[in-house]
Amino acid sequence: MNLQSGKPSKDVDNINDSFQTFSKTCSVIYNKISKKQYEYLQAISGIQDDIFDSCNGLVKQQVDILEDYVNSGLVSKEYMMPLVEMANRLIESYLNYISLEYNLALSRTQYHHKILQMINDVTPKLMKTYLEYIKQFKTFSLSA
Repeated sequence: MNLQSGKPSKDVDNINDSFQTFSKTCSVIYNKISKKQYEYLQAISGIQDDIFDSCNGLVKQQVDILEDYVNSGLVSKEYMMPLVEMANRLIESYLNYISLEYNLALSRTQYHHKILQMINDVTPKLMKTYLEYIKQFKTFSLSA
């Protein structure tokens, strides 16, 4: 509102419209990113829990099974060890695969970070260049 005339000012309305557009856009961005980050962190926590459970469960189960078979006299410890080693190699291979997946996710996240930084750095310059370019046409059309 213009203080001198008591009438609404177009500049104030334009500022309010700009602020509302800015606010809506940022809200969409933050909500979407926050939700996805939360889901991602939940998934990572789930994997960590699974790995710890596997370590506790699988290792304990292997030891218990080995002891049961050896104590019952069904098989000697020497015959069981290759099976235990094979299971351990399988688990280690899968953990290496998970590690590779983490590396890929980290690389993609770093890539997106760099892209967003570049957009944040370049966009104001592009907008300024665009507005300067448009201003030439406006000046040209006013003088014609």
